[in-house]
Amino acid sequence: MLKRLLAFFSRHSPLPASGEPVHAARHSLQADEDERIQEAFLGLVLGVHSPQDITLNPFEQQALKRMRSLVDSKLDDAQLVPRLPSVLPRLMSCFRDPDTTSKDLAELIGRDLISVTEVMRLANSPYYRRSATAKSLEQAVVVLGERGLRQLAANLLIKPLFTGHKGHFSNLAGPVLWSQAEKTAVIHAAMARQSGEDEFMAYLAGLVANLGLLVGCRVLDLAFDGQHIPASCDFRQRWQQLAKVLVVGVARAWALPGEVQMMLEGLATDNGLPDKLASQRLYAAERLSELHCLQHYGRRTLPAEQDFAASSLLQQYYPLMLREMQRFTG
Repeated sequence: MLKRLLAFFSRHSPLPASGEPVHAARHSLQADEDERIQEAFLGLVLGVHSPQDITLNPFEQQALKRMRSLVDSKLDDAQLVPRLPSVLPRLMSCFRDPDTTSKDLAELIGRDLISVTEVMRLANSPYYRRSATAKSLEQAVVVLGERGLRQLAANLLIKPLFTGHKGHFSNLAGPVLWSQAEKTAVIHAAMARQSGEDEFMAYLAGLVANLGLLVGCRVLDLAFDGQHIPASCDFRQRWQQLAKVLVVGVARAWALPGEVQMMLEGLATDNGLPDKLASQRLYAAERLSELHCLQHYGRRTLPAEQDFAASSLLQQYYPLMLREMQRFTG
């Protein structure tokens, strides 16, 4: 009863100022709904929607042991840890060149480094609302601009990592994790745009933030014997925490920008809300994208803005999420 009363009163606490971090102690009284969102989303990923308060089974023990050994290793197991797409650094270098023109980018895209069809589709999507249709590749490049093209390039190069691995858990989780990754990236980039910060760094951090869960699913594939399932609450908590640490290792192995690594390192805390504002935003983008995915898969209904009862951090960005997802999904 006391927990319910605290949750009720915390829903009416004031929102933090735009640039003010939310302190973990204050947030801890408001995090019930945040945790329920995470738990429900992990149910989608693992295919187990009602974990039990039971001891770890042999399958769970073996999977966690393999995850811990990966965390302690140099992440050189190509079967489990995805490799950085080799084209991505070349594209990023091209985008950074101030002398690169829209015609140059169109020629680069035309050589199939990026899907021409996808460029045209995105340029004419509801997300880039225009009165006239882009009919040529060069027109589409102008519509998307450097920001749109960089995001598209990252998408096209990273998406196959989520869909190219076979196995029981990877097949189940891949589409869900990619959907959530793309939505996290869009929401997180919008937060950065709102604050006048680097949109692409925020986008890239959002896109790779759940790669640890993807690696975790590959580990489960190897350990799966068809007899046991990831059914315990204890396993889910440990597995998720190891996944957060793993993604930091992947970001380092990929030599992603330091700003992206810092955001991901902030998420690796095992104490709920990160301390730093940049990581808090990424945390919020992840929870809100998970909520939207749950709605898409019929596990939740998105409430009206005034009825969204979660932590003050998620309340602050919930209207932004609704707007961005309306644009994103058309």
